[in-house]
Amino acid sequence: MLEHFEDRITVESDYRPSKIASHEADLIISFEASNSQRGLCIAEMARQGAATLQIMDGITEWRNTWTRRVLPYQRPLNQPVLAHKVACLGQADARIFESWGNVGKCEVVGHPRLDHLVRLNKKMRIDPIEGRPLRLLIMTARTPGFTADEVETTYQALKDLGEQLADRSDVQIVWRTTKGLHKRLGVKNTFTEATGHELHDILGAVDAVITTPSTAMLEGMLFGHPVAILNYHRVPIYIPAAWEINCKNHILPVVNDLKKPPLERMLYQEYCLNDALSCRTPAMPRLVELIEKMIAIRRDQLSSGREQIEFPHRILVDPDQFVSWPSEKFNLEELYPNHPVFGQSEVLSLQTELDSALNSIEQVKEQVDILTRRLHKIPGYLFAKKIGKSLNRTTN
Repeated sequence: MLEHFEDRITVESDYRPSKIASHEADLIISFEASNSQRGLCIAEMARQGAATLQIMDGITEWRNTWTRRVLPYQRPLNQPVLAHKVACLGQADARIFESWGNVGKCEVVGHPRLDHLVRLNKKMRIDPIEGRPLRLLIMTARTPGFTADEVETTYQALKDLGEQLADRSDVQIVWRTTKGLHKRLGVKNTFTEATGHELHDILGAVDAVITTPSTAMLEGMLFGHPVAILNYHRVPIYIPAAWEINCKNHILPVVNDLKKPPLERMLYQEYCLNDALSCRTPAMPRLVELIEKMIAIRRDQLSSGREQIEFPHRILVDPDQFVSWPSEKFNLEELYPNHPVFGQSEVLSLQTELDSALNSIEQVKEQVDILTRRLHKIPGYLFAKKIGKSLNRTTN
């Protein structure tokens, strides 16, 4: 974004309203508004006539929404969004935010930080891992728990994973945990910093991912890996995956699937990814378009004498937002390998069989017509049919 707007953009770390107002900006952008002071600044700038935009930097997650409010100064997360508009990662975010009263504020943009992964256009892995161990990344979100009890639950989930897979020579675990959990687990940790580059290097070297709900889910899916959610907390999942581990008994069946992912599961994962993240094309052009249009709308309305800015329900209109396009891997022959028809690919043979089937249907219709006419000629049949209808009406 800095490269596009160059000298038109100013980065300010002091979010006192007076300091922000001194820049006389057309548009105020924030990446987070749960902090009370920052939220107050965004609301005040909107009242003073500046356009305001909140850009989501990660997925929406149940515990981050509902149990993180352990301190009184933390305001509800996006309930409501205080900015004029919020740039959502995908349709899923937009639906959730709108259900919290943010109707007319949501714009589906995507995540510019992940654009380089979108451009890689990695294909989903449906081939089994054979001849070597499955390289499995087990990781936690940056915050493994918002309370002491939640941290313990996350630790127990990781401990169960380690114990269940300890004797599996066909699985090689790569651990990436936060808040010192690796020390309690007694494992080597690959987490040194929360940058996307480090995680993406690791994702490039593994085959599958198990993670607590986090944006890393989407990054793993963008790499084409099968991804399972670790949800021992058993909370509702805003951004679902094709696999979910809720207890110890789920671990081995899920890991076996991750080693040889069924096509139907991977198709559902691709649907989940595209619902959670607008990623068929890079996000930065959409974000730039949204910013430029918000600035233009703001200037036009102020020049016409309006004191309060009003934005349309949707500024970005993309037909793809209203369609769930089928995956290029959606293949009936592979989904139903034993089906007598879907395995045939010879067009001429299929056309011949179709012609024969249509002729057979016409012959059956003719036979039904002949039998129906004969039935109607039977003495008393029509009278009995009327009585039957009358009895049905009376019973009903």
